[in-house]
Amino acid sequence: MATEAIIHFGRERKLLFSGPYLEIGSKIQPGYINFSPKEIHDHIDDTDWIGIDIEAGLNVDKIVDLSILGIVEELGWKGKFGTIHCHCIMEHVPHIFNMATNIQNCLKEGGNLFLSVPFAWRIHRIPVDMWRFTPQSIDFLFPLLNFKTENCAFSTRHPRKLYSISKIPELPLGTGLRKLGYCFSFLIRLLRKAGLDHGYFNQRALLLESNLMMIGVKKNHPTYNFFPSPISL
Repeated sequence: MATEAIIHFGRERKLLFSGPYLEIGSKIQPGYINFSPKEIHDHIDDTDWIGIDIEAGLNVDKIVDLSILGIVEELGWKGKFGTIHCHCIMEHVPHIFNMATNIQNCLKEGGNLFLSVPFAWRIHRIPVDMWRFTPQSIDFLFPLLNFKTENCAFSTRHPRKLYSISKIPELPLGTGLRKLGYCFSFLIRLLRKAGLDHGYFNQRALLLESNLMMIGVKKNHPTYNFFPSPISL
């Protein structure tokens, strides 16, 4: 499944994508506003698209747990796909390194992964909620994928409001607001004196609920644009 922001971001870059297509976590979840990443692409033959999930449901073609080591070879999917969509899934995967390795293995060289993960979001257990991500962490998880800055962005609940990868979506608080002038500084002192600020203005910033969207192309050698490399781990 995908969000409206994901569809909008993907459509602007649809020329990057080619088949065959794999959608990871394709089940339409009841109670959510769901979009299919198929909406990004024009005139896709259903035989060129496979939707997988860990359980049966609407929009699921095959039940597959892609976090199991060896599953790619078992399915005959090594180097099979030109495009992989993985949206709002990785935060729910316990064996996240296995998953990342398998995703890389499924891609053709020159194929693209379109990945969307939460940077700052409320806890939402389906069935577990384990991880939050930065551009560096995605770069580290997928060493064979080249993530170019222009193909990465942050999205918020506003579907058309996107932030560049170098600008974290946040609201200034504390010293940041005081720098805006005497009126803000006076208002903050007033709220504190009345006990109405609840400690908010002691914080430097408030992170907006936001998702990280990154498109990476598969190379035959490790490529890092955000994660510092070489590095001793």
